[in-house]
Amino acid sequence: MKILITGDSHTGALSQGLAQVRDGLPGGIDIVVKPLGGGHILPTPFFRDAGTYAQIVDPDYRRNFHRLPPHAINADMIALSAPLWPMRVMHQMVWPRHSIDAAIPGGQPISRAVFRRLVMEDQGQVLALCALLQRVGMPVLAVSPPVMFRDHATLRQMAPEHVRAMFDGYRAIMLEELAARHIPVLDVPPDCVDADGFMRPEYRHENPEDEHHANAAFGALMIRQLAALAPSLLARAH
Repeated sequence: MKILITGDSHTGALSQGLAQVRDGLPGGIDIVVKPLGGGHILPTPFFRDAGTYAQIVDPDYRRNFHRLPPHAINADMIALSAPLWPMRVMHQMVWPRHSIDAAIPGGQPISRAVFRRLVMEDQGQVLALCALLQRVGMPVLAVSPPVMFRDHATLRQMAPEHVRAMFDGYRAIMLEELAARHIPVLDVPPDCVDADGFMRPEYRHENPEDEHHANAAFGALMIRQLAALAPSLLARAH
């Protein structure tokens, strides 16, 4: 079984992790990691529906793929690192001091309905890509990025409970949307998360200025988990 992992910048940790554990993968499991590109492009019309494939039209993304599924990688399943990263919406919320439901000093609350609309606008193109891939018979899997690290900058801008409400709320909405579309999720292993729901620091990126990417150790855990669960995930994705 060949699995192509593609998507946003969180594929970096997965690629590093794959390099560490490739030789120990179960027989018959072949995993390829090739990024699509920066996540800031995902909410834009980065592809065109060409009937039997997605033609990539964004020039940055076309450096890596001209189409999905790609001709060059005969994948049995595509795993997308894209549907579960809340930071684009978080930045729209945190810096202007918006919050969900509850008012904060100097800020303005928005309703959960408005928040859901922001999430769906953010992920509309990704979900459309998933639907296209499913339509042409390509099973799709969502790969979770890390959850929040305790030192993320947004947690210094307003009360952590408001920030976590956004982060966790975004993920909850998208997990619901993925389930409704029969897209299985490879989630963060419970051992990577502390009692308060933050990522454990040992999985933080080695760059002290990088507050949201994980490291190769996290990537290796995710790759091992993917390899172990691949047959059942593929069955659920059909």
